[in-house]
Amino acid sequence: MLDLPQEERARLIETLERWFAAAGSAAETGRHLYCHANTVRYRLRRVEELTGRSLQDPRTVADFGAALQALRVLPVLPDRAP
Repeated sequence: MLDLPQEERARLIETLERWFAAAGSAAETGRHLYCHANTVRYRLRRVEELTGRSLQDPRTVADFGAALQALRVLPVLPDRAP
């Protein structure tokens, strides 16, 4: 995901962060992001496609949670747009 263009990367990371904050509720995530729950689900499927991992797997959820925490403490990612 980090190799995606900055805008898409930011959108997917923000969606994933909000999904965690909403305890996995697509509807609640959508309310916070001002988009439909189906849009949230689409973005989460995109994360799964890009990573080859399922958000239905608790280990994946734990790994993604740790990765999001790491992104918060690492320096800002450079724009990796092609």
